[in-house]
Order: sequence, then C-alpha cells, then structure tokens
Amino acid sequence: MLEARLRDARIEAEKGDGAVKLLSKGYGVEDQANGLVIYSYPEALYLVETGRMRIFSASGEELDFNKLLTVLKQLDENIWRDYVVYRDLRERNYVVKDGVNRELRFRVFERGKYGEEPARYLIAPIMEGRNIPVEKMMEWLSAARKLRKELVIAVVDRRNEVIYYKASIVDLRNV
Repeated sequence: MLEARLRDARIEAEKGDGAVKLLSKGYGVEDQANGLVIYSYPEALYLVETGRMRIFSASGEELDFNKLLTVLKQLDENIWRDYVVYRDLRERNYVVKDGVNRELRFRVFERGKYGEEPARYLIAPIMEGRNIPVEKMMEWLSAARKLRKELVIAVVDRRNEVIYYKASIVDLRNV
C-alpha cells in the first residue's frame, strides 16, 4: 500500500514502486524535480477509500477517509461534489485527471486510450438544483471547443448519484 503525506495543502508520495504502478494507471502527476508524485484531492480520497493509499498529516497522524475529507473540506468547499463525480467516473473505468479550472474540473480519457491520445471530455460538475446562467454554459462550451474536447455536465443529485449530460452548440441557421 502506498504511503503519502499531506503537506502544504498538497498530497504527495515518494516516487517508489507503488507510486509508479499507480502512475501507469493514471493516478497522480509526477514532480520530477523533487522525485515525488502529487495527487489531487478527489484522487487521494478515492485511493484511501479503495485501500490503495494511506495518508499521514504533517504531524504523522494517519488520516482515514473521514478525517481526510474533513481536512480537505477546509481547503476546497467543493471536494465532496468533485469526489462523487471522480469516484463514479473511475468506477466506470475512465482515467480522470485535473481539468483546466475549478469549474471545468476534470479531463477524462477514452477507455483504453490514456497515454496514447489526449483527453476526450471536459467535465463540469454541479450540484442538483444549482442554476447555471446561459452565459456560463457558453463560456464552458467555448473553452471545450478551443481545447478540442466534448463538454459534459455532471449533475450530482441528493442521493449522490451522478447524471451526465453532453453539451454542444447547435447551429440551426441551415436547417
């Protein structure tokens, strides 16, 4: 089992055999300058929940899933929403990496294409009932188009189930 530590709001592990194995499966980002692998918050929560990682605080205390979630909530108010979407995508066998910003939270790779092709989807997670202005949607669509990705809105409902909606611009001028 991989051991990592939460230090300066980063979750990091030494680049050993366990970290390299997880890197090959799309977990973490290599920090070559320091010989470390850095994990996103949802990624770390998922690895702790699935029993593949143990995380220790700066004081050496082991953080189980609930303690880690409590600490991460102080650093990122959307951690639960992001974690639910991350876990759902991983359980569907997608490789999930950080996106371009806090709204377009994840890049998702086509199954079996990680490392061979760029990510295909940009995921914008939102909680059920939250209003999204049309202008914001257009901004997301524009960003996705510039990056040559498909925009997917991931709506997390009250039961922590995720519903995915593909979003695209339709030109009706020539219909």
